[in-house]
Amino acid sequence: MRRTTLVITSACTLCLAAVVPASAEFSGNPIAGNNGFGVLVQEGATLGSTETEGSVAVGGDLTFGPGYNVALHTTGSFIAPGDTQPTALLVGGRVDYAGSAPQGVLRVLNNGYLKIGDPTGSSILDRDSNGASAATRAVAEGAAYDSTPRIELTAHQSAASVTDTTGLPDLDALFATYRDRSDALGTCGTDVVLRDDAGNALDPDSIPPGTRVHVDLTEGRTNVLNLTGEALNNISEMVFDTRPSATTPLIVNTDTTGTNSEYTWHVPNTAGASGEQAPYMLWNFPDATAITMADGDSLEGTVFAPRAHLTDLDPANIEGTVIVKELTAGPLTGDRTGSVTAGEIHEFPFAADVSCGPDTEPSPTPTPTPTESEPTPTPTESEPTPTPTPTESEPTPTPTESEPTPTPTESEPTPTPTPPDPTTTSTTTAPSHLLTPQDFGSPGLGGGYSGTSGGRLADTGTSAALYAAGGALTAVATGALLLGRRRPRRH
Repeated sequence: MRRTTLVITSACTLCLAAVVPASAEFSGNPIAGNNGFGVLVQEGATLGSTETEGSVAVGGDLTFGPGYNVALHTTGSFIAPGDTQPTALLVGGRVDYAGSAPQGVLRVLNNGYLKIGDPTGSSILDRDSNGASAATRAVAEGAAYDSTPRIELTAHQSAASVTDTTGLPDLDALFATYRDRSDALGTCGTDVVLRDDAGNALDPDSIPPGTRVHVDLTEGRTNVLNLTGEALNNISEMVFDTRPSATTPLIVNTDTTGTNSEYTWHVPNTAGASGEQAPYMLWNFPDATAITMADGDSLEGTVFAPRAHLTDLDPANIEGTVIVKELTAGPLTGDRTGSVTAGEIHEFPFAADVSCGPDTEPSPTPTPTPTESEPTPTPTESEPTPTPTPTESEPTPTPTESEPTPTPTESEPTPTPTPPDPTTTSTTTAPSHLLTPQDFGSPGLGGGYSGTSGGRLADTGTSAALYAAGGALTAVATGALLLGRRRPRRH
């Protein structure tokens, strides 16, 4: 029995090793930790045109164009310690007035607050040119309240609050986390099949230019589409036959290594997806260092490129969170009096938990291999020997030597059906049950397995061992009893 138990245990260990794939590389919301900001930039940013609907956090210096609005619809949710209003614009470094448009006015709306990490070169004024209390403005050091370029608020915020950096988010630490998450998402196996208008599957690595593709997502799990930058640009339109949702999010991983991690993006039309689906679409660029949005349709979804300098030249909008290392939203002209008209950044933060890993399609095929060969010989080798001995000798001696006394012996051919039981039980029931892949549950979101795999595996092993033990004990006891009867007869 020890050997049987060891064989079953070893077999089960091999089963688990063969069936259960590597755990998911990432599970959760990739933009978690954004503190409610709709635009997050680790280093410097130029806000040339036109506006963001939500709040903005810039880790480095800020430059701005002739007219830019921040927090058009929401000031976000981050409130610094001691403040009474959310921080709508956070500048970790300095405000670059000299590099901004000479007539530039950046407006922080909806009573949102301003934070400037390094106020060198700035004057924070909360009184107008007549000395009356007024909405706060940040101007070049020594300049007047109405001077330009300036940042103007609709709220009255004290100068001390503007320059107080207590409790502000650590963007460097956050972006280190974002890069890890972007890398993890980039390793997720693709499981979205693209089709042409006729329903034929397309090879993602050789999509012809101008192709209209159909995207059919699998509902109830994370969907992953891996494309090269060239393949993405060859798609003229993505038709969503199944739309992304909170339970059916879509991650598009774009590999830009073919162009040395510098990518010019011609954004495809996205038929069937709009602002309603935008919170469940994430465009991940794990290796890109420079992305230029040149032209195309509005982008539905979050731009997740924590290593890249994003330059937006496209007048169409971005409908999602922007997470980049550097940002130029509409470059300024040579004399800084104008800017390229970039699109608005609308407030559709990514709002889904995703789960994926390198092995999205687990393969249970190797499972039977180790278990089929090992358990079979173990029970059959040890137990058949005593069983046949009594069967052969029983019918002959019973009638000859014994009178009425052996009559009970004849009624004891109960042992005769016993031999098939241990054999059948140990060779068929235990191994075949161990070989069933369903005992390990069903595929989970991250390529792993869900269900009651642990419990079912333990029950199967225990019952197989008990049946084998019961059969073996019955056979041994019967053999001993019959052998005891036979010995006196031979003497």
